[in-house]
Amino acid sequence: MKGNFTLVSVFVLTFMLTGCVTVFVPVDTPTPAPTAIILPTNLPPTETLVPPPTSVQFAPFCSADPLAAACSSPSVAELSKACIKKVPYTLVALPPGATFEIVGTDMTCKDEGLRAGKRNISCTGQELTSYNLKVCDPACSAALLETDTGQCPEGYGYSAAAGCCWSVPTLKAGCVIYKVDIGGCQ
Repeated sequence: MKGNFTLVSVFVLTFMLTGCVTVFVPVDTPTPAPTAIILPTNLPPTETLVPPPTSVQFAPFCSADPLAAACSSPSVAELSKACIKKVPYTLVALPPGATFEIVGTDMTCKDEGLRAGKRNISCTGQELTSYNLKVCDPACSAALLETDTGQCPEGYGYSAAAGCCWSVPTLKAGCVIYKVDIGGCQ
């Protein structure tokens, strides 16, 4: 019996051990959730972004001088040179109604009235010197170009009559600069 007991003992012991032994069955383990990585971001700009300016639509450029039809520059002509009591004078003819302005200094001019349909002015200054005289037709004042209206680029004026842009003249419309040559006396 001793042999049976040993066999039974081995059998019981094996049975007990097998009950205590855990059978490992592979189990799907859940994948851990991904860890969020915080990337640095650009901060919003601190200055205000200005959209690019839109292109300005200007009026078309004139193909012909819009002031030419509205008025013409006054015609100025030298009539004569003379000396009175050793003072040199130059007589200049202007259109009737024309205005004049001395540009610079050292020359004086006097209105001598109308003669042969022309306005005569006598001018004097230093002998053998040239001076500038601005002569304007006052009827041309309405023919000026409009500036600062935004219809034309800088340096151009808008002609409402022609509906276009024209280069702003250095002189007012209807004005000319005439060079008066003072003669010499002996």
